[in-house]
Amino acid sequence: MKDEFNYKNMENELLHAVWEEETIQGIQGESILYQQAVANQKGMSKIKEQGNYEDYEEDYEEADEPFQKQPGKLAIALLTSTAVFAGLAFFMQTFSTDYVYAKHEAEYQNCLVQMTQKAYPNALASVDLLLKDDTDNLAYLALKNTICEESNDLKAQKETLKKIISLDADNYQAYEQLLAIYLEKENQKGIERLAQDAPNSAIAAMLSEYLVGTPYLVLTPGVYDAGQTLSITSERGEDIYYTLDGSSPEKNGIRYASPITLEQGYIYSVRAICQNERGAYGDEAVGDYQIGLNAVNYLPEPDSTGTMAGAPQVYPQSGTYTTQQQITIDVPIGCQAYYSWSLGTALTPQNGTLYTGGITMPEGSSVLSVILTDANGSSSDVTQVSYTYQAN
Repeated sequence: MKDEFNYKNMENELLHAVWEEETIQGIQGESILYQQAVANQKGMSKIKEQGNYEDYEEDYEEADEPFQKQPGKLAIALLTSTAVFAGLAFFMQTFSTDYVYAKHEAEYQNCLVQMTQKAYPNALASVDLLLKDDTDNLAYLALKNTICEESNDLKAQKETLKKIISLDADNYQAYEQLLAIYLEKENQKGIERLAQDAPNSAIAAMLSEYLVGTPYLVLTPGVYDAGQTLSITSERGEDIYYTLDGSSPEKNGIRYASPITLEQGYIYSVRAICQNERGAYGDEAVGDYQIGLNAVNYLPEPDSTGTMAGAPQVYPQSGTYTTQQQITIDVPIGCQAYYSWSLGTALTPQNGTLYTGGITMPEGSSVLSVILTDANGSSSDVTQVSYTYQAN
């Protein structure tokens, strides 16, 4: 039996085509395709009644042509829409970029004008607006650094230089300027951190000149049966200050001049530190020394006024001498002596000469003034002795 033409399937196909067109283009019942489908449905109903299959086939072939061409029209429409939207997006992006560039350029020029007028707060506000949109822009950061330098805003300049270094680690000039700020603020720890993180040998060499060495305790810390001599050295030849009671050598330090005698029966908690010509301190060296099994801590006790009890003992005593003498000062453990031939009772540890050994008695008549200081920073009364040396 011949397959009969399935009108129902034909109707479904027509309706499906209409659904696709209306879904894509949003045409709700007004498309040509829909109108054709409705007309064809009516024609199919009439054909079913008359049973005229052959005539319908010819009509169907003619009516089918629009269905085959329609997808091409839809594709062209979609491509056209895409091109329009792409062109619009490109235009908007270009317009936006040009607008932002023009805005930044205007702000940049305004910043330069404010700088020439020395209106530094306004200039700083302008460059901060630029950096708000472009935080890692080195040109803007360099401009901000100049503004801060000109206005002496060291705090803001320091942070700006740190940012520049984080983005451009080999920026020698930024390291130089940051070093200058640390030197002005006497921030030795900041200099040490810079040197520790130096990115290359040139910057490391530049920073190393401003570092302070660490002293070395030649005698190994520990327990000893008999008295010892402690030497302290500095690799850079810097001044060394030390204490024997564990107190801060920066505050209470005695300037090291010669080996220290550690006597029997005492415990010494030594702290030593170097100081360079700028007055900056480095890292400490520490060590505990127990001299004898029954050793105890010992330091001269200051009186209630902060002055050490007792005055320094000087030998020989005041008098007239016909042979030149070597003058010695009795310096207690943990103390230092300072002397002067001219200052009299105005002598202090700051303006005196550190005693490091025998003093040669000068010819003629003279008065020697002597003072003691301990590790706590206390000073004794001034001792004065008068000498007359007449050579034969």
